[in-house]
Amino acid sequence: MRLFDLVAVPPLWGFVLWKACGLRTAPRQARIMWTMWLLWAVAFTIGIPAVRRLIDAAVGKESFTNLPVHMLSLCAMCAFFEFIRDTTGDSDRGRARLRWVALGLAEAGLAAAFWATPLPDGEADLLTATRSPMITLYWMIFLGYVLLTVASAIRLCWRYGRHASPGPTRTSMQLLGLASCFGLVYVVHRLAYLAVAVVGWSEAGASGVAGTTQVLLACTLLLLVASVCWPSLADRVQRFRLHRQVRAVRPLWRLLTGVTPDVVLPLPAGLRKDIELVRYRCVIEIRDSALALSRHVWSQQRTTVRGLLVDAGLAGDELQATAEAALLLFAARAERAGLPSRSAEHALVRESCDLDAEAAWLAKVAAAVRTPAADTAAGLLLRGTGSGTPTAPRTPDRCP
Repeated sequence: MRLFDLVAVPPLWGFVLWKACGLRTAPRQARIMWTMWLLWAVAFTIGIPAVRRLIDAAVGKESFTNLPVHMLSLCAMCAFFEFIRDTTGDSDRGRARLRWVALGLAEAGLAAAFWATPLPDGEADLLTATRSPMITLYWMIFLGYVLLTVASAIRLCWRYGRHASPGPTRTSMQLLGLASCFGLVYVVHRLAYLAVAVVGWSEAGASGVAGTTQVLLACTLLLLVASVCWPSLADRVQRFRLHRQVRAVRPLWRLLTGVTPDVVLPLPAGLRKDIELVRYRCVIEIRDSALALSRHVWSQQRTTVRGLLVDAGLAGDELQATAEAALLLFAARAERAGLPSRSAEHALVRESCDLDAEAAWLAKVAAAVRTPAADTAAGLLLRGTGSGTPTAPRTPDRCP
């Protein structure tokens, strides 16, 4: 078994069988994609030397397997173009119908040219084994249709990909375009061999031609798989990142909403699986709760907390996050203790127009809430408030 067969065939069948489970309820785009992979899987399986010999022996004709392999490949290329057309939203139905007509003519031309030419031994590559004019016509028909498909795919990917917003969709479109470019290189490579064969080039380079073809096909398939899987993979990575953010801010959310339950709005069970909405609700409810608790905090206490934390050796973002954590911890304890409000509502946590950045910052504040520095500062504020005397920051010792 060739290395190409080992690399390409098992993953193709694995992908086909995996996607077959939900095919009945899948959208049209997914069904077209599945059909494309099924056609490639069958074509490559038939092309395995051991399988090819069995089929040739059963039919009783050398090299017969080349015909169904190439006919299935043309159908797969047509499905590939339909997938890209559906993905990009191209509405030119006239050209789409012409492409189906071209597929029918190409399939008929392949069959006619194949049966009209003397065929080589089944172990030989059909392209390099004969100089028959009919086999040259056979390859011109096959490569002409592939060239038409990949050129059209490159055009659509370029037209729609550059207008797509940055993200998984644009990346997927770029990978599709790159796969089409490798398909174009495959066509050029095969056409170049046909051209030099016409002028009498020897068959010494036949093995190199077959090897290069396999490398180009493998690269094309890998890029196609990457382009198809990229949006799903990016979505999984995004969901994992959102789950981590929610888990990180959840302790802070519990601390604040535990003393201000009115800020929590009921979330229907069906929406709890939408992790992006859950994160949004967590951030908004933390912000609303902090605003409600801010009435326990006045400006002198902010100064006191910063002084205590600077004395403890904190600086930069760590200082800012721990200061916010200490004030929130103090405000939550004051609310739970039933202490009276002492100021108007004001922002206790850093807010941002970028929800992602704000969630990341709140995760730092949530982590700081559990630190001894924040707990100590909050305890000092609470004792000072309970005695009616605000705690002042300690003046650092000066060197003589």
